[in-house]
Formats: sequence, structure tokens, C-alpha cells
Amino acid sequence: MRILCSYCSAAKREDDGLLPAVERYLSARLRVLWLRGRAQGTPLFILSGEFGLLGAEEPIPWYDHLLSPEEAAPLAAGVAARLRELGVERVEYHTAPLAAAPAVRPYFEAISAACAAAGAALDLMILPGDLP
Repeated sequence: MRILCSYCSAAKREDDGLLPAVERYLSARLRVLWLRGRAQGTPLFILSGEFGLLGAEEPIPWYDHLLSPEEAAPLAAGVAARLRELGVERVEYHTAPLAAAPAVRPYFEAISAACAAAGAALDLMILPGDLP
């Protein structure tokens, strides 16, 4: 199985209760990837520093957490387990340039380590900037 994946976004809908992740995050990047995935039949997963690897339609509450470098390795272990559970063989990971957006580096470190641990190929797709 192949999946599309990208990191979460700081901007979120603040509605009470649970919302699908793709609706909770206010991100054109995630919305475009979700629509592209639906058209291709390839699911989108969102890498969250709080919840790990989320299906785009998985319901989540509002939260505020930016993944720190120290949290990347522990997060990677859970993400690797989820990749194995889902039978993921290839991850197409979309990210802003790591040098231009240092806050996304821990997310890249986590998905990179998770893919290596799960035996999944990682295709890195560099976005033209830090899209919200």
C-alpha cells in the first residue's frame, strides 16, 4: 500500500468536540493533498506530534502541540507500528524545505525513522515553501 503524508498544521479549527483531522487543520497543503489522494485512490495520512500518524478523516479534538526534536524518536516508534499495521510499503512525504522551515525537521526525522523501522520506502517531496 502507498500513502500520501505530510505534517499537521499549527492553525486549527477551535470547534468543541471531535472533527476529522483534514477539517481540524486549517491547511491548504493538507486539503490539496487530501483531494489529490482521493482522486488517485491513495489515502492521506497526517503526521501529528500529539497523535502520531492520523488518517485524514480520523476524528481528533483541538490541541496545541509542536513536535520537539526530543520527541521525534519516541513518536517514530508508534508511527512505525502503525505503518506495519496498515501494510504501508511506500510513503510519499510532502514537506517544506527543511532548511527554510526548521520547525518541520522533527516531523521529517520521525517519519524517516518510522519508515526505516517499518521497511517502507520514503519518497521525499519538497514543497515550494512552508504552506500552511
